Amino acid sequence: MEEQVSHGAVELRLSYHATHYPNACADHAGPEDPGDLLEVAEPHDQPAHVVTDLDPCEIAHRALDLMFPREDSDWSSWSAREEGTSDDDDVETVQVIDGDEEETDCPGENVVDGCSTEEGSDYDGDRQVIDDDEETNCPGKLYPESEADEIERKWAKSTFQQFVEYSKIWDEIMALGDEDDTPLPPRPMKVFPDATAACVLGLDCHHRVYRTHDTSTTPSTLGYRTPKAMLQIFSLCLSSSEPSCPTSVYGIFAIRDNFDPRRNYVFNRARVDSVAVQKQESFVLPLCSPCRGMYVSDKALLEVDLWENKEGDESADKQQISAYVEIDIVLEHDFLFCGRIPGDKCNLDITYTVLARSVEAVIQVYAKADHPHHVRFTAFSTGYCKDGVMLLDDKLFGSEKLFQHIVAVKANEELDVVLEVDNSLFKWTFQDEYVGAVISPDDSIFDYGLFFVRVMFAPKDSQ
Repeated sequence: MEEQVSHGAVELRLSYHATHYPNACADHAGPEDPGDLLEVAEPHDQPAHVVTDLDPCEIAHRALDLMFPREDSDWSSWSAREEGTSDDDDVETVQVIDGDEEETDCPGENVVDGCSTEEGSDYDGDRQVIDDDEETNCPGKLYPESEADEIERKWAKSTFQQFVEYSKIWDEIMALGDEDDTPLPPRPMKVFPDATAACVLGLDCHHRVYRTHDTSTTPSTLGYRTPKAMLQIFSLCLSSSEPSCPTSVYGIFAIRDNFDPRRNYVFNRARVDSVAVQKQESFVLPLCSPCRGMYVSDKALLEVDLWENKEGDESADKQQISAYVEIDIVLEHDFLFCGRIPGDKCNLDITYTVLARSVEAVIQVYAKADHPHHVRFTAFSTGYCKDGVMLLDDKLFGSEKLFQHIVAVKANEELDVVLEVDNSLFKWTFQDEYVGAVISPDDSIFDYGLFFVRVMFAPKDSQ
């Protein structure tokens, strides 16, 4: 495998993923053997250890235990379904403390709201439509019922026109042949208008079904041990051809699923923690971990509200994209999709998939570099996009970094966590129902610092 260096980082993730996790949607084929670039030892049950007076792996293990304590003493390992445990056991989720910030149980960093842990909620089980007398934020009551048909007609016409334009671009790219590398366009998504005919007529519109008036966060304690269809989002990308693209962005991107309609954030930045947009034509927003896995039996609602941070007073800020978007799952499991939510000055492109028969995997990482290093952790598994799920991309030196990230993994499939530090790659491989990593880096990883990874599969059961 050739090393391709771009902007000081080694571009190896595409070749690695294409080789180990072939996907029918992948546009590129990887080399035959990327193993020469992965500094890994033979498969074994436990992470590599350095024999010293104070074992560094034990230090990392204890640090993770302090930050993510296992309150259930019956768990003897981080495999929730190992021998001796029952799928019917009640499992409590633990609280997470991120650095010196105030206590919360949400694994995402710099979020506006933490994950809810309230018990006795009326959201248990399948989604519930609100009562007629309950207050909502649905704007349908602002429109006369006589306008319902016209609203529906305009929405259908606009949606149809978007698909016509999308099909034209698709056909033009397909006509270029297989040798052309032109990327396929993002397909239009089901973006609701301000009010639908169902809103105006007081029917079960998306506001009522997903209870959009409730802006609280879904509890992190919810989850299934048995495999379910799960949503995995890989990237959110702002794209624009306008010169007036925002230079600093904040806001939310949340999922409301069948399991619980409250918000489950994958992007959540307050104004004081705005993200600087470095490229005007295309910029990938840094994602936070969802509070829990996202379960999609048939539909899910995406809620997006992004703002441009203008200098000075908040009143000068400009709203860039505000929309409710529904993902309708029929037979679209295990396919990679790129959808587009249009805005006035920029678009939001979403790369995602719905994985059939999947479980929630909680990835926990301890990292400490003795010298300045650019560190990148990425997760790969069957059905993922070629770039995987970005867990961390940051410069580390001196201080400890502890974090966790929740992803969806197909049942009984492997999950790889790949560390890229300077010009080297290291890999941990985990598999459900196996205790610890089945493959871990050799001791050469300690030349860069102390890195420790562990994974817990399907830890919760709310049935």
